[in-house]
Amino acid sequence: MRAIVNQSRWGLILTAVTLLAAVARYSLLATLPPGYWFDEAHKSLVALQILRGERFPIYVTDFQGLEAGYFWLLAGWYRLWGPDYFGSRALSALLGTATVPLTFWAVRTLYRDHRRADLIALLSALWLSALLWHVHWSRLGLETIAVPLFAIALLGLLAWAWQRESPWAFALAGMALGASQYANPGARVLPLEALTTFLLLAGGFRPRRLFVHGLALLLGAILVYAPLGWFFWQNPEWFISRMAFASSNVRAGGLPVYFDNAIKTLASFNFWGDVMPRHNLSGRPAFDVAASLWMFTGVGVMLFERGYWRRHLALLLALAINVLPVILSDGAPGFGRTLGAVPMLVVLPAIGAAAAFNWARGKRRLQLLLAGSLIVSAGWNLYDYFGRYPRQPGLFDSFEVGLWTLSQAAARQAAAGTGYLVLDEAGLEHPAVQLTRELTGGDLRIINGQKCFAYPAHSATDTIFGTLPQWIAPVVAQYPAAHVTDVMHEPEAYQYGGVVSVPAGQASVDGNAEPIAMFGGSFALLAATLPADPVRPGDSVPITLRWRMAEPVDTAYSTFVHLVGVGKPLVAGVDAAPCAGWYPTDRWHTDEVVQDQLTLVIPSDLVAGNYEVAVGMYNWISSERLPVVQTNGREPDRAFVGSMVVK
Repeated sequence: MRAIVNQSRWGLILTAVTLLAAVARYSLLATLPPGYWFDEAHKSLVALQILRGERFPIYVTDFQGLEAGYFWLLAGWYRLWGPDYFGSRALSALLGTATVPLTFWAVRTLYRDHRRADLIALLSALWLSALLWHVHWSRLGLETIAVPLFAIALLGLLAWAWQRESPWAFALAGMALGASQYANPGARVLPLEALTTFLLLAGGFRPRRLFVHGLALLLGAILVYAPLGWFFWQNPEWFISRMAFASSNVRAGGLPVYFDNAIKTLASFNFWGDVMPRHNLSGRPAFDVAASLWMFTGVGVMLFERGYWRRHLALLLALAINVLPVILSDGAPGFGRTLGAVPMLVVLPAIGAAAAFNWARGKRRLQLLLAGSLIVSAGWNLYDYFGRYPRQPGLFDSFEVGLWTLSQAAARQAAAGTGYLVLDEAGLEHPAVQLTRELTGGDLRIINGQKCFAYPAHSATDTIFGTLPQWIAPVVAQYPAAHVTDVMHEPEAYQYGGVVSVPAGQASVDGNAEPIAMFGGSFALLAATLPADPVRPGDSVPITLRWRMAEPVDTAYSTFVHLVGVGKPLVAGVDAAPCAGWYPTDRWHTDEVVQDQLTLVIPSDLVAGNYEVAVGMYNWISSERLPVVQTNGREPDRAFVGSMVVK
């Protein structure tokens, strides 16, 4: 009966600890970290492609390559809950939360015969639940958070398998090992962890026993790993590409750099941690002062508990193996590449604190003091993350807050009115902007400001422009009643961009002119801006065409500009998709103005004289031109819009 009561008590406490972990990982998830950065958006885009049946990756070969397991999990998450921006963060938070009770189980299993096994396991879970390092990485929307889950699961499964002495138990541990290889490049050290744990917990050298159970472990791993292994067998360059990219400087520096990385990594536990704002509260070590003292106490206890040396050594070797990825690569102490070590690391202070609680048994005040130190440590971590971390410099750039702010301003307005997102080419190619296009309903219009400019002739509804600074003035020039909200860079105070609000019912300055010509009944050419001064042979001449959409079309038409001489219908010409293809005509909206620029190259041998300029539109697939209606029109498919002097 006492055992049942004790188990129930530990279960209730573990439930409370897991709830603490969940609250720490899910609270303010959409705003902390701020913004929405490249890697998060890329995960979501690939998951959407998987969900739609457009990709079936074993290994994602984008950029330097990445294992595909997390992408598939995220696709499954989207299948259950629907696609959204923060699905990736929600999934990583779930994996991070699940690692807490899994750590309890694994540590209790590893130390099953230890007189303080339950307390060590519970304190390990408690420290992990609030540890800033693990809390933060659980909220980043990255596959990296799966590595500590697999690392601690392997430790527990192998301990459990040796306790059961069943080939099926070892096969299950092997399947977990095989599955871990789909998580992240950092998991490639886990086979070494599995090997050392397997040998240490065997309890002696009995060849037949080792062979049978080792074979079951190996076969389980191969069964699950086979598809990815076959991919790497056929494409060995992808196996090494990311590792080679991440370790180039270390390999060039040789042994002294490896040693320096090892020292920095050890120091990051207690003295000086990762300085990258995206990874950590810059410079903060993994453990606060209280936890560090308990860690050193725990190491001391482990040295004197010789009866548990195999389990202690298995734990320490698993920890050491999981810090190898950062020791062997650039950027130590990088908390992302050592994340797999976290569940083992928290066991060290747990062992120290459990020994202290045992020593203080019956001394209530001392026990309260010890418990208070644990509460202080947890509170310290949570305050540093939720209080100090959001205020540290560098987050604006690290999480691309400016681009996210502009994108979301336009996307939110698109649901109720019209939202324009006007960016440069780099911004438009960013996965976060591509995801905004995928997930936003309503009237969202995404424009490459380097190639063209677009705006409503009349703002029938409230309209928002989320734009980089160079296009704020052109928007305001069209709508004098517009209001600008600056998006300011932090911590250096300069204008990153602006959100321009245009009230409903505003007429644009240039969008209501009488058309020069109508093309196919759908496109009104309002103006053609030609050079006022004479041009020379060989010059590249910019010509700006201003169009207003009369009614939508389902064809992406191209435009052309011809230079026409006396008796010569074409002496020079240029044709292109409007906006260089970034905003094709089948996306234009009724009553929208699109300002597009083409560059006409004057032939170097063209004789001086007066030339006329003609404009047309055509279907680039069929080459069929749109008919033109123009006052005093001379041709059925070209509109004459002005003249140019060549001297």
